[in-house]
Amino acid sequence: MNEKPNIVFVFADEWPAHATGYAGDPNCETPVLDRLAAESVNVTHAVSGCPVCCPYRASLMTGQYPLTHGVYINDVELDPNCVSIARAFGEGGYCTAYIGKWHLYGSPDGQYGRRYAVVPRDYQLGFDYWKGFECCHDYNDSPYFFNDDPTPRKWEGYDALAQSRDAAQYIRDHANGEKPFMLMLSWGPPHFPLHTAPDEYRQRYEGREIRLRPNVPPALRETAAEELRGCYAHIAALDDGLRLVLDAIREAGIEQNTMVVFTSDHGDMFRSQGVETKLYPWDESVRVPFLLRWPGLPGAAGRNLALPLDAPDIMPTLLGLCGLPVPKTVEGRDWSPFFRGEAQPTGEEAALLTMPAEFTWLLITGMKAYRGLFTNRYTYVRNTDGPWLLYDRKADPYQMRNLASDPAHAPVRARLEAELQQRLDRQGDEFLDGRRYLERDGLTHYGEVKYEASQPWVDPWQCHRAEAACFEKEKSER
Repeated sequence: MNEKPNIVFVFADEWPAHATGYAGDPNCETPVLDRLAAESVNVTHAVSGCPVCCPYRASLMTGQYPLTHGVYINDVELDPNCVSIARAFGEGGYCTAYIGKWHLYGSPDGQYGRRYAVVPRDYQLGFDYWKGFECCHDYNDSPYFFNDDPTPRKWEGYDALAQSRDAAQYIRDHANGEKPFMLMLSWGPPHFPLHTAPDEYRQRYEGREIRLRPNVPPALRETAAEELRGCYAHIAALDDGLRLVLDAIREAGIEQNTMVVFTSDHGDMFRSQGVETKLYPWDESVRVPFLLRWPGLPGAAGRNLALPLDAPDIMPTLLGLCGLPVPKTVEGRDWSPFFRGEAQPTGEEAALLTMPAEFTWLLITGMKAYRGLFTNRYTYVRNTDGPWLLYDRKADPYQMRNLASDPAHAPVRARLEAELQQRLDRQGDEFLDGRRYLERDGLTHYGEVKYEASQPWVDPWQCHRAEAACFEKEKSER
């Protein structure tokens, strides 16, 4: 472990933690990912504390929380002069590379105006090799730009596989270099549109029975199953993309000193709790897969690590594992002693859940901005009205019984509320009304903050329990 490892960091867009074969999802075809899991530290409680594309990516790049780096809704420009993960590793003697979806240049017009624009070299945050694009969800007709060349190019075929081939070539080209390398591969799928994976993968799921999570309301189960057929087809394709990357590492003879990380920027609800997409504090939205394989790390293979690792923690943890200094601008926690086995989780560690302002689906569903804590056992969330959600995920893994107003759990709620307030105080987070942040930062013109609720969200399981209780009462009276 004296020699600094190479790093290959692979992350998908909108891939929930439970949607893998190794996590027990019977719908998944992920043999490559499952083998990687058997060789890795599996961070079983990894989260995306602000489960949206741009906020996650800004936290990944800076090690900061959304209200610090300022990207707390989509398409806000990240400060190009930030102390980035690429610059930190570059100063530590690494070659750095980024391939795939970027989504950090932003669109200050608030109308997606830069999504197909050239990302200037200054906005590539210090990566030596940059082959990417701002944001495109047409995975079969996908553009990219290379370094400072303004000429638009196209990925060949399904972009995630083309990007994986490019990453494999980068690995081969740099395997025997004088410097270690840090490569980030950013896939766009399985983010919607859901039915655009290559034909061979979609055909595997056509008409296939899908086993749904029990927290999908009955009226939405058919819709959820059809959506998931498309998602799982994308996932099967990405598994083959991962194979290309891992084969390149093995064939180059650098497996022993190459750290491979696989994760996702956030999950997707797929109609669990009666809602869709992300932004929410429920497990399907916030929990993400996180595998770290490094044969040079003793006792790492096949080990589960129950840490609430969040996006701001990734930069300091990777730097810590490589023996490099963590910049003072970083707010996340360095969990590297836990990966090395020098420290063990107590179960009391907590990730901060934060959604500073309402936009898109929060507005559509009539929900409010929130703050919360995610611990090994509990999810506690409050909004500007007060305590909103409390789940004992050990007793209620699908979060179908909200205990926020349950008198028997008042002591737990009070403890978590006190811990949450301490975290907010340390962050300098005043938990203002979401509109005030948007006004303060000049973001009220963004289209995504102008949606209106079709109807307020209602806890489907609270209604179900009330109806069941009424039925039982009527039955007993007859």
